Amino acid sequence: MTPTESRHSQPEGKSAVSARAALLGHDIRNAVSDIIGGLALADLEQLDDASKQQLQRARSASEQLARLSDEVLALVTGEAGPGDAQPRDLNFVSFLKDVEARWAAHAHSHGLGFILDLAADLPPMIGTNQNALERILANLIGNSMKHTKAGNVTLSVGIGARETLHLTVRDDGPGFSEAAQSLLFERGGRPPESETPGTGMGLHIVHDLVHQINGRMEVRNRPEGGAEVGILLPRAAWAPGVSVPGRADKLPDLSGWTVLVAEDNATNQLLIRQMLDTLGAQCLIAADGREALELLNSHEFDLALIDIEMPRLSGLDLIRTLRSREEFGFAADTLPVLAITAYVLSANRDEIYEAGADGILAKPIMSLEAFGEAISAILDKSIGSIGAVRPIEKPNTPAVSAVHLDRLLALAGDKDAQELLDRLRQDIGNVRAGVHEGLQRTDFALLRGRTHVLISLAGAIGSAELQRVAETLNDAAHQKDLMLIQPLAPRVLKLIDDVLLMLDTEYSDRFNAGVA
Repeated sequence: MTPTESRHSQPEGKSAVSARAALLGHDIRNAVSDIIGGLALADLEQLDDASKQQLQRARSASEQLARLSDEVLALVTGEAGPGDAQPRDLNFVSFLKDVEARWAAHAHSHGLGFILDLAADLPPMIGTNQNALERILANLIGNSMKHTKAGNVTLSVGIGARETLHLTVRDDGPGFSEAAQSLLFERGGRPPESETPGTGMGLHIVHDLVHQINGRMEVRNRPEGGAEVGILLPRAAWAPGVSVPGRADKLPDLSGWTVLVAEDNATNQLLIRQMLDTLGAQCLIAADGREALELLNSHEFDLALIDIEMPRLSGLDLIRTLRSREEFGFAADTLPVLAITAYVLSANRDEIYEAGADGILAKPIMSLEAFGEAISAILDKSIGSIGAVRPIEKPNTPAVSAVHLDRLLALAGDKDAQELLDRLRQDIGNVRAGVHEGLQRTDFALLRGRTHVLISLAGAIGSAELQRVAETLNDAAHQKDLMLIQPLAPRVLKLIDDVLLMLDTEYSDRFNAGVA
């Protein structure tokens, strides 16, 4: 039985339309999950270039469809979905390559060329709303291809004056007529005499989305023919905006772990198995809730991934049983449990958490990074020792997020940026001295105070690893747990030293000043 099934049958406190929308949203997410999972498992290297392009295009479009369905569901129900519009770290070049994969095949099928022109000095990461940026480019590129009969559509991306990010779509079409220019950005702003089918909503949508991400638009006809639409994002729009520290730069190391996967969908089973294999874990797969219970009775597990919608015994009932029974051969009441579901509304989430899940991963699973981030989050919450997470950092992972640091300095402005960075170095240095003194004197109050400040400072500069360890040390100081403090202390001091070294380098490079 699906969660809140009876509640969907007789909606309480919301309209029947909202209740039906929630059910339809669930089914849409499940269908899109199968599409994305199947495409992720496909071996594209065995295909010819044209077929590979088409499948890459389908995967990119299906991922956007998943994000758009969340937005539609949120509008109908009045709730925010799992992919809300908060800005987050975005791997910019990888994102643009996905855009190219989607639109190159589309252009080819219309006898056009699609050119992605990237400047060499693009920032590797930006902080923005990916869904909004994706919709902006989809509307602009789609419009250009609709109006261009022959030639190319080009997406050029570069950095201009004052580190303004420029995204420009050019085409070889007829350009904007005078009538079209007079109706730009209006809802349904298509001239009556236009021969091209459509509603005229594209630029209206783009104009609103650009405003949402704090950018501006420039629209003109090219002297040599064709149209050009530019999106300009000032540094303060793309460098700041990371409201939640991303985990895309590190994945949990699950080497030696045994993971229970309770999932009835064969595609998802294979996709999750491959992801767990990448993270170093072994897994046992159950196709329904009762089979999962049998595995729990005969094996010990370090982690459980449980689909909520399963036959014979639902994921909710499985989690409740796991948390309530004492006859399992391991500490099942503390086993980290990640629920996997296509139900995303708050009532569903509340019910899943009340059953005993530590976290929720919404279907479809969009990437290995999202999968690893969800696992890291529940391990951080359910296991008290930082060593239990065992993160593997990718090569050259910086101690400080450049996006977060840019945010601070952009907000300070040119006049105060140097003073802010200098003060930040001093504050972290003072915290280090206090942590060291607290450890030497076994002063729990001093440790609590200094790590409390350290948590805030680490978050401000995007040092996720330091922030996580500082939170654990702060908890240990509150509990006066020397057994946990002693192994954590060297790790904290080493991370602080790494951060200070990087800040010193940034200070010297940015302001051509010696480090005191």
